[in-house]
Amino acid sequence: MKVLLIEDHFLVRMSQKIVLNELYRGATISEAENFEDALSYVRVSPFDLILLDIDIPGGKGRTMIDRIRQIQPDVIILMCSAADEQTHALEYITAGAKGYLSKSAEKSEVIAAITTVVKNNRYLSQAVQEHLLEAVSTGKRSMRQLKATNKLSEREKEVMHMLIKGKWIKEIASDLNLRTNTVSTFKARIFQKLGVSSVIELAKKVQE
Repeated sequence: MKVLLIEDHFLVRMSQKIVLNELYRGATISEAENFEDALSYVRVSPFDLILLDIDIPGGKGRTMIDRIRQIQPDVIILMCSAADEQTHALEYITAGAKGYLSKSAEKSEVIAAITTVVKNNRYLSQAVQEHLLEAVSTGKRSMRQLKATNKLSEREKEVMHMLIKGKWIKEIASDLNLRTNTVSTFKARIFQKLGVSSVIELAKKVQE
């Protein structure tokens, strides 16, 4: 096992080396404190695994992954960062990293991350997985809402939102400069198109 640690903090590198030596006896571990030095290592020696700090001096975000892969296309890259993983993890995974590990992670999570990516599987923490699932769920809800409200005209949508906010027919008529019977007609059409019989049901329908 040949590993390259691209990390400018000594204590972080030491903790990474301790875990790697426990996992892979006899592993050859090289260290680089800036990105240009790291590329020099990559150019002269093949590696099985690279642990890459996203804030390494000389590096520029996700383009670092591209530059490494231009030299060693199949090397496994595990991102390590103190930055918010829920904000950055997916960006680096889609750029080609096999995993994203927070520097604040417990030893057990570090082990899980390394052993997962070494098997050529992707690694995301439980927190990031839950965040992504919630984003997917929110997206699905948004699509359902969009499909439901697409049945309505722009004016009907406007009236619908005002009804959900709790405004009365007269208030809506005044705000939109319409007659009250016109607003009542819009309300009836909205209820019919969305299959509801009250404002409460309407609000639930839109929030589903």
